[in-house]
Amino acid sequence: MDRISQVPEFIIHHIMSFLKSPKERVRMSVLSKHLFAITASFPILDFKEHKFGKVIKSSHISSDPNIRYRYVMDNFFKYVDYTTSRFCQQNVSVHTFKLIAAFQDPSDVNIADRCLESILMKGVQVLVINGQSVKFLPPSAPKYRVSNKLLSASSLTSLTLCECELPSSLMVDAIEFKSLKHLRLQKVPIDKEVIERLTTSCPLLEEFIVEFCWGLKRFCVYGLQNLQELEFRYDHGVERIDIDAPNLCFLLLMGLGGAPCLNVASCKKLTTVYSYGYPSPRSEGLVDLSSNFPHLETLFLILPQLYKSLKLSSHSLRTFVLHSDCDLDELDINTPNLLSFDYKGHAHPPFRVERESVVSKARMECYPSEFVNTLWFQKLRRFLSKKGGFKELKLCLSAHLFNVEELKLIQGQPFELDHVDLEPDSIKELSVYLAVVDGVLWCCRPQSLTIESNFPLINFEEWSHIVKFTYEKLIQQEDPGNSNIQFVISSSSIAKKHFDDLTSLLIALPRDGLRQTITIIKEAAVQEAG
Repeated sequence: MDRISQVPEFIIHHIMSFLKSPKERVRMSVLSKHLFAITASFPILDFKEHKFGKVIKSSHISSDPNIRYRYVMDNFFKYVDYTTSRFCQQNVSVHTFKLIAAFQDPSDVNIADRCLESILMKGVQVLVINGQSVKFLPPSAPKYRVSNKLLSASSLTSLTLCECELPSSLMVDAIEFKSLKHLRLQKVPIDKEVIERLTTSCPLLEEFIVEFCWGLKRFCVYGLQNLQELEFRYDHGVERIDIDAPNLCFLLLMGLGGAPCLNVASCKKLTTVYSYGYPSPRSEGLVDLSSNFPHLETLFLILPQLYKSLKLSSHSLRTFVLHSDCDLDELDINTPNLLSFDYKGHAHPPFRVERESVVSKARMECYPSEFVNTLWFQKLRRFLSKKGGFKELKLCLSAHLFNVEELKLIQGQPFELDHVDLEPDSIKELSVYLAVVDGVLWCCRPQSLTIESNFPLINFEEWSHIVKFTYEKLIQQEDPGNSNIQFVISSSSIAKKHFDDLTSLLIALPRDGLRQTITIIKEAAVQEAG
């Protein structure tokens, strides 16, 4: 009995959506006549030259890479032509059409045009055309120009064009992108007029991404009432950015040249900005976000290495992520409502764009590039005291051995905090780890402190010594008898456990060499009535 024929077609199509290569889809199609017929109506047509090249055997053709590549490309476009023609014979609409390939030969272009026009007639919703560059072609080689038929694709909801040229009749013919919500242009020649023509023809556009498209001096986006997310990555030559989108909430700006003039003041709902370089420079280096970004709540800022200082002012900012090697003494941040501040040096990987998470207490996370020393700890304490407001602190620190006794000669009180997380970064020596703990507790007086093991760079005996040393330093910050100490150990090998005394904790420490964290908590002692 053929049970496969009893499975609804939409379920089989859903299963097919998880297959990652043409080879896998072919294998599935030959299992039965029913499956062969259903695969012909699969509404996602995904053609990637590089994946196809891994499947087809061309080693017997020639040792010349150009000839072998041409053989692969000929067969690839034959496969595209056959599969698309077979689909278009079915009485179904196409959902997605992706074509990622280099268009080397006029025959490639003819097939691409024919297939594109066919799927446009089938009501395609998601379209991706990527005329990727290959090393066999000179940089001056002509790019694939998308068919003029694209302009009449009223069913499109998402369009991505990469390393190709826009239709030649774009500025003349009517554009019917009345359903388009997502538009991405990458390495496509455009100018201000093309941007204006496209955006005014997409009344429902919600997401607009422009990446390294040459020919732009001014980037202007006006009148898109539904636009919520805008990303603009650009090379040298852009002089001005004007954005008027009343419902825009996310903006990414990343430029490799100088900072252009920027006007987004009319974007009253803009709450998240990701910027490479100063998003709003002044001659003295001040970024006054209150004027250009009056409602900004989240800022991701990557400062190039040539910038050594930052002055920033915003009364609405709540989350600030800074990727920079600016000295802590050179950070002047006037953000009275800030809840989360992440400071990352260039030695650490750049952060990913993520939506802000809800934090209960004002928190700073610090990942400096340099090895910390006595001078760095002095700067950290000055910064905490000057900025104020933080309740929690996370430190990911690297260090060589330094003389922590120099810090103890400096007068002043440590900064009061609810909690500190200390994460060693490649610290190999016990004496260095102890100096870092001492430096942290010279800067801060936390109510709780979490330390992390650094196996296998340190051994179990050294880890036990670190735990005991940290406990003693925390006790020294309090008046005798004024606090009780609780311990919480967390490890991948055991469930979280609580302890009331150091001896019990040290006995229970796992010796498996797996990552451990220990939180030491100060609790106010309850005084008995006399």
